[in-house]
Amino acid sequence: MIYRPTPVAIPHLTRVAGTLLGLIMLLVIRPYAGINQDSILYLGQAMLQRWPEIFAADLFFSHGSQGDYTLFPRLVAWTFGWTSTPKVFLWGGLAGLLLFAAAGWYCLRALLPERQRYWAWLGVLCLPTMYGMAGMFGYHEPFFTPRPVAEALCLLCIGLLARERWLPAIACLALATLFHPLQAIAAALIAWPWVVMRDRRWLHAAWSIIPLMALAIAGVSPFDGLFRTIDAAWLQDLRELTGQLFLTEWGQQGFMTLAFDALLLAYASCMLRDPFRTWSRAALVGLTLGIGANLILVDWLHLALPAGLQLWRVQWLAHWFAMAGFATLLYRDFHQQAAARALLLAMTGLLVWVIGGWTWLPFAVLYAAWPRLFAQGRQSRLVPLLAGLFALGLVGLLVNHAASEWMFFKVAHYRLDLYPLDRRMLAFPLLALGLPLLGTLAWRRAAPRLRGWLVVCVLCPLVALAAFRWDARPPLILAVEQNASQSDVFGLTLPQGAQVYWDTDTLLGTWLVLHRASYFNRAQMAGIVFNRDTAVDVRQRIDRILPLIRESLGCEDRSRSWQVRQDCRISDASLRRACAPGVPRGPDYLILPYAQRQPVLGTWTIADPATGQPAATYRLHSCKDVVKALGPEPGLSKGEQPMPIPGGAAGR
Repeated sequence: MIYRPTPVAIPHLTRVAGTLLGLIMLLVIRPYAGINQDSILYLGQAMLQRWPEIFAADLFFSHGSQGDYTLFPRLVAWTFGWTSTPKVFLWGGLAGLLLFAAAGWYCLRALLPERQRYWAWLGVLCLPTMYGMAGMFGYHEPFFTPRPVAEALCLLCIGLLARERWLPAIACLALATLFHPLQAIAAALIAWPWVVMRDRRWLHAAWSIIPLMALAIAGVSPFDGLFRTIDAAWLQDLRELTGQLFLTEWGQQGFMTLAFDALLLAYASCMLRDPFRTWSRAALVGLTLGIGANLILVDWLHLALPAGLQLWRVQWLAHWFAMAGFATLLYRDFHQQAAARALLLAMTGLLVWVIGGWTWLPFAVLYAAWPRLFAQGRQSRLVPLLAGLFALGLVGLLVNHAASEWMFFKVAHYRLDLYPLDRRMLAFPLLALGLPLLGTLAWRRAAPRLRGWLVVCVLCPLVALAAFRWDARPPLILAVEQNASQSDVFGLTLPQGAQVYWDTDTLLGTWLVLHRASYFNRAQMAGIVFNRDTAVDVRQRIDRILPLIRESLGCEDRSRSWQVRQDCRISDASLRRACAPGVPRGPDYLILPYAQRQPVLGTWTIADPATGQPAATYRLHSCKDVVKALGPEPGLSKGEQPMPIPGGAAGR
């Protein structure tokens, strides 16, 4: 039966205040950091759509791109020429945040009563969003990728299913698949158990595997990977470079958060009411299906297509339900005036998210056993004592966090643009969820005649301040984005087919500024699971460039003095290995932050927007000029040619 919550008279002004409070926390703890992380990869896919003659030779795209399975790059490419690319990603990131928050509210309205749903909404907005290996991934990302859009559509699908609006729900899931198939498949793994619980005839949906197997047998791509085993060389590269694909590589932190999510879902499926109870149960079943299938098909059988599907991503939605359940359980405990138990739950969560390890497990067991230990009529003096101890533990964790954050702030010379201490503190889970909940309590206790003034004089200015400070791009990223499409920043325009190695952590300069193919960057390794040839090419290029990378990391070592780091140089041997002719092909140009003795084609000094002082200086070198300046390799006669770069995948 469809869930119809009992209507509760909530004044319009209270709804406005609740929305503003959630928006404040959303903008404060999910700041925009620029075109970084996966958003730069989707930028590259859009640029491939617009300029295939340039980017088809890029390492990330030369052997095929996962961008073929999403509508997102085509939509972004359509915006080129209409407005600047950094603005597209800035406003797109904000739109993704707001869409996700609105979809989450729409979903929770169908699953929980009025006040519980607001606590749950704050929980999914404010509590940690990380899932997967060592918290590498998170839902509700504050940058522009198709994931937040697909995730919002999946939440709309769940909200529509809970309201028994089947056709719009299926349409939302199909649209989510067009944006990000992996996130949509993860949501389907949870939606399917839910519909089966309502009607067992939905078990027949499992027969859909038969046509997929037929396509696999017929060799139709990408379904042919369903039975194709990852060979030993490719498997080694995947384990070394993209370990998150294998559950056996996750380590303690990944399994700890997975176990906490599973326990929260199991407890919520027993203690909370329908329909959230049933959805928690479905999330637990879906999580088991996804994790179990990944363990069998990828970790044990090493099948190519299941590795690419990354079925462990089901944890994104399971974690969303777990965080909603966490906040709902807090509401229940406070509503029942069980403050000690609520503090125990908060303590357990902080031990998981902040401390790590398995120290949280005894606290979780104590929380589950609390009703039996301290049932009504059997209250003892021990409860207030435990409440005090839990409160002291929470304060201690907060003080420890503040002390460590202050040390980093000091290293950043007390500059908020370099290290946003205020945001880092407010993102601490105890404050991220606790402050808005205290705000709701203050609102409920405020006199009705004062509430309008609170909205106008407190909440609206805080929203404006949070919106003003939401753009928190680091100075260097901001300076690079301000030079988008300025391909002559070094004083010349590189040939269209040039391969550029830029010694930096980001692809932003090579792709966004120079509009040229990147020879190698670690972010380009993200695609090796989708194509074996990409893995081979990555290994070959790493073999060439690895000595240079290692020396550069040594030059950036903060334990060395500033003067030593300033005088650091890349050795002739590493430059020769990177630039020497042979097979595989090396880069055509090097961009280094070091004053090498080899000839320079041009320099680009990036100024700190806040101080106007130089923040970084990059130097453009031609590999041909570098090889010429280095002269013959020691030990070789003038007529001898250097051998091809050996080792790694090149020999396999």
